[in-house]
Amino acid sequence: MYKKLDEEYYVENPFLVHLHKLSWQIFRQNKDDPEDMKEIKSFNSSGEPVYSESVKFRENFREVILEEELKNSIKRINPWIEEDQITEVLRRITTPQANSPLEANREIHDLLLENTSVFENRKTGEKSPTVRFIDFKNPKNNSFIAISQFKVNVPGTEKHIIPDIVLFVNGLPLVVVECKSPVIANPMNEAFIQLLRYQNKRGEKEGNEKLFWYNLFMVITSSQEAR
Repeated sequence: MYKKLDEEYYVENPFLVHLHKLSWQIFRQNKDDPEDMKEIKSFNSSGEPVYSESVKFRENFREVILEEELKNSIKRINPWIEEDQITEVLRRITTPQANSPLEANREIHDLLLENTSVFENRKTGEKSPTVRFIDFKNPKNNSFIAISQFKVNVPGTEKHIIPDIVLFVNGLPLVVVECKSPVIANPMNEAFIQLLRYQNKRGEKEGNEKLFWYNLFMVITSSQEAR
């Protein structure tokens, strides 16, 4: 318990403080209720979070993306797009035609960088208009959400994983952060092993590969050290 408190107060919360200063929206997941995420509006003088109201981003712990946030972002970035077209492009980025997690990751990154298209812009008649998932030209047009203790089910089991911090851009989980208490023997190595477990890379069914379909990079951190 003390190690977990050390991890939260000396590693995780300071990381969230920095994200807050960079204008990320910060939330903490209720581990018993997938629909309950409390927004952290600020941090007090001791570095502890000050909570606001709860926000619903998902309905169950199987969901690894924030679907409504993604839909709203697609509409905001592509204001001409219709609801059925949003459903069409959403399906493309959530159901990659890949045979492995690495191939799924590459396919999704291609969509993020090269964009996709639909048959027609029904407002202008333009054929095959580009649909963007991320607005690289205007960063302020994107949403930046960090969720602490993002609990996710392990498919086919009753188990779950709880990455310490997951960073979402427009509802997509692009970064996973694992924090470790500085009081344990080898915190950085322990964090690395934890990320392997989350990805199902240890030969056992103990993680959720789908969370990493969207991943750009991972971070391990303890006290003043991060990689």
